Amino acid sequence: MRIKVQAGTLVPALGLILSTTLAGCGGDGPARRPAPQPHAARAFLSAYVQPDGRVTRPDQGGDTVSEGQAYGLLLAEVAGDNGAFSRIWQWTRDHLQLPNGLFAYRADPAGRVLSRQPASDADLLMAWALLRYRGPQAAAAHTAGRAVAAAVLAHEVTTGPGGTPILAAGPWATGRPASLDPSYWSLTAMTDMAALTGNPRWRQLANGAVALMRHLTGEGRVLPPDWAELTASGLIRAEPAPSGSQPQTQYGLDAQRTVVWFAASCDPRARQLAGRWWALLKHPGRSQAIALHPAGAVIDPAAAVLPLVASASSAYAAGAATAGRHLLQRASQVQRTYPTYYGGAWAALGPALLSGSPLGRC
Repeated sequence: MRIKVQAGTLVPALGLILSTTLAGCGGDGPARRPAPQPHAARAFLSAYVQPDGRVTRPDQGGDTVSEGQAYGLLLAEVAGDNGAFSRIWQWTRDHLQLPNGLFAYRADPAGRVLSRQPASDADLLMAWALLRYRGPQAAAAHTAGRAVAAAVLAHEVTTGPGGTPILAAGPWATGRPASLDPSYWSLTAMTDMAALTGNPRWRQLANGAVALMRHLTGEGRVLPPDWAELTASGLIRAEPAPSGSQPQTQYGLDAQRTVVWFAASCDPRARQLAGRWWALLKHPGRSQAIALHPAGAVIDPAAAVLPLVASASSAYAAGAATAGRHLLQRASQVQRTYPTYYGGAWAALGPALLSGSPLGRC
C-alpha cells in the first residue's frame, strides 16, 4: 500500500512574529474575494517547473509527485502560460501515466517512477486541468482529460451509505475498510467536471462529499480530519493516517486543503461549512499552526503557508474579509522567507481559487 504524505515547511521562529496581527479580527460584512494573483502562479512556475515540464520539490530531495504536476497545470492556466502547460502535460504523460489512465504518484529527479500507486487528488485535478484547457491543441487535451476522468470513476470511487459514491484516496483504498482523504474532495473540480464531461456522477460525488464532511465535522463544530475511514459496516469516521505516521486524528497539512476547496465551492452548503470553521481557526495560534486537534487544540504550533491559506479561506467564507486578506499576506510572507514547493503551490492556488480568476468562477 502506498500512502501519500504531505510535507510543509515548519517555521517555528516565524510563529511569534506572525501571531500578533489577527487578534480581534472578526466579520466585516459580505466577504470581498481576494484579487487574482497571477504573479504568484508565475513565481511557482519559475521556481519549481524544470524546462522539460517536471515539477520538482527541491526542499524534499528534488523528487516529483503527481499532485505537483497537476498543480503545475492549473497554475499555468492561472498564469496564462500555454507553453508551460504543454511542457508539464508532456512530461507527465511520458513519465507518470499508467496503462489504466491514472498517474504514478512519485518519481525521482531523473523521472524514474518510485511509486506506481496513484493518488486520486492528482488524478482528479489532472483531468480537470486538461478539460479546462483552452490553448493550442485544446482538442487533444480534452480527449486526454475525458480518458483520465473515466479512469478516476472506474478505479478510485467506492460506495458509501445509501449507494453514495465517494472518491477514495486511490485504487488501493477502495475496499473495506476504505481509506478516505477528504482533502482530495475538490468540490470545484467535481462540479466543473460534471459540466465538462456531461456525466452526472461527478455532481453526485460533490454532493456526497458535502454530506460526508458535515457528518465528519459535526456540522462544522470540529475541523476536518486528514484521514477518514469507511468501515465494512458502512460507518464513516475520522481516523489517523493509515500509514501510522500520525498517532492521532488531526487537522494537518492534508485537511487544511479541505477548507480551501469548501470555501471556494459554488455550493452554498459547502461555503457555510467552511465559514463555521472560522470560529476555531480565527485564534492566531491556531490560524498558522501546522497541526491541530479537530476540536482546535494545537498539536504543532509551527507556522506554514497552507494553514494560513486555509484559515484565510475560512475567514472569507465567514464574511471576515479583512482577516482573510491579512492571513493571505502572512502566507506570502512565510513563502518568501522560507520558500517550499508545497507552500509556493498553495500561496498561488489559494487566492486563485478564492478570487475571480479562471479557477474561481462559479
